[in-house]
Parts: sequence; C-alpha cells; structure tokens
Amino acid sequence: MQGPGDGESAAYLASETGQNRLGNSVWQVPDLEISKIYSWPSITVMSCHWGGGQILWRSDRHHRLVFTPDPLSPQLIQIDQERTRQMSAVPAGNLAYCPPGLTLRKVSRAARFVRVVWDADLYSNLLPELGAAVSRFEYQYALQDPLLGQIVTTMSEEIEGGFANRILIESLGTVLCIRIAQRFVGRLPLPTSGGLSPERLRRVRDYVEAHLDDDLSLTVLADIACLSPYHFSRSFKQAAGVGPQRYVIQRRLERAKRLLRQTHQPLAWIAKEAGFADQSHLTQIFRREMGVTPGRFRAAVA
Repeated sequence: MQGPGDGESAAYLASETGQNRLGNSVWQVPDLEISKIYSWPSITVMSCHWGGGQILWRSDRHHRLVFTPDPLSPQLIQIDQERTRQMSAVPAGNLAYCPPGLTLRKVSRAARFVRVVWDADLYSNLLPELGAAVSRFEYQYALQDPLLGQIVTTMSEEIEGGFANRILIESLGTVLCIRIAQRFVGRLPLPTSGGLSPERLRRVRDYVEAHLDDDLSLTVLADIACLSPYHFSRSFKQAAGVGPQRYVIQRRLERAKRLLRQTHQPLAWIAKEAGFADQSHLTQIFRREMGVTPGRFRAAVA
C-alpha cells in the first residue's frame, strides 16, 4: 500500500482507520509505504517503510513506540526547540518511545519499522492508580528491551498474517503500556485481592461462552469483572490458571473440536461458529495447538 506524500500522513491515517485516531497532531514522513495497518478503539499498529529524509511528529494525546528490525545508521534528532543532536548508530531491534506533547524532528536514512500508537486515555483505563505519573514520561531513543521488542514483533506478525483479533492486541497492548510505565514510575501497584471471586469468574466465563463467535474485548471482560484491564488480566490468570487470551483460544478450540465431531458442516462454517477469522485461521491455530489439521482431526474421530 502506497502512503501519501510529505505533510499528508496524519489525514491519511485518520481516513484509513475510520476515525481520527491522532487528535491534534502532525505526522510528516517522506516516501511512506504502509504494508499493513490495523486500528482498535485506543491503539493502532502499522508496518511501514519510508525512503529517508526528515520526519516530523507531534501529538497532544498519543504515545508512540517505534520498532526498527534492522540496524540504524546515525540520525539527527531535535526534540521541541532543543539543540539538534546526532544519535549514534543502533543495532537491529531498536525501540524509540515518544510521549504526548513533544515535537520530534528526525533525519535519517531509509528504514523499515513497526509503529504502535496508543491514546493517552488508555493508561487511566488500564491502571487508574498511575494518575498524573504519565506526565513524567520522557522521550527514549535507544531502548534495548527484549520484552517490548517481542510484543511489537508479535503485533506486527499478527497484522501481517491478517488474524489480529481484538483481545490479543488489547492484551499485548496492556503489557506494552505497563512495561513503558515501569521505566518511569518503577514498581506499579498490583491487585490487592487473591484473584477473581468465583462469582465474577463465572460471569466472565459465561460471557465468553455466549460471545465466543464475536470479536471479544479485554476491556469488556474487565468491565464484567468490575476491574481495570490490567488488574483483570492478572487476577483472571491467577483464578483460571491461564490469561484471558489463552483462555479464549482454548474455548474456541474446544468448540471447534465439538463441531468437528458432531456435525458435517464445512470448515469455513465451523471457523465462524467457533470465533476464528476464517478457515485459514482455524487451520493455523488447530495445527499449532493440536498437531494436526481440522480435516485430519475430523477423519480420526469419525
């Protein structure tokens, strides 16, 4: 997918995602090519390539994390009206983080990158205890953080494969946001309870079963449990033994196996009924988890 010319990128992204995700912002990138872009209510992920030159970025309400899978040559960077600095070359897997409210100008050579942008409100929704601490977040140029790199890489692989579901991206986004926060505020408050109560856990499980074929949301599940998404993810894993994303995958697989045993419906229909994106997605997950394709499983239990 060919991106817009210099000065048009912010408007282009707004039209691509269906809403203006960038607020009062500027994002100017020369020779931008976007291979994939997916957007959810508070987070946008895109895989891109740009041709080199000057980048300008500013947003009053969005955090941004950029992952570059290849080594980067030295770059010139200016933050707000500070003096321009030459940054040294960095190895493959470099991460750069920019909080809201900064004007960032950068000059560098052509590069591939994965860009994750999330709304500032996501922090207050994920973990209200952070409060005003988010205002202390600072620009970071050369982050070498294997966990953050793996999170962004997984996001990129999911959108490139076309199977990125909402609960997975929200779960990864939760870990990403908290990991960033830990760099600036240290130890974060953890849930004070011993996990979900049996009643709340039952309500969440019942909702998952009733909506297994929907695009399930971590935020909605957390609301059902009356917890923030961050606390819910930790408490659910403590109570259920697996995290929300893993639990949903397990339940979808169990439904798919039951339908394979009990019906002669085509695989595309079973994939939809079990909550997978399509037949290809069902086959991919089934082979990964079960070691066989759905067709071979059906033949074995026939």
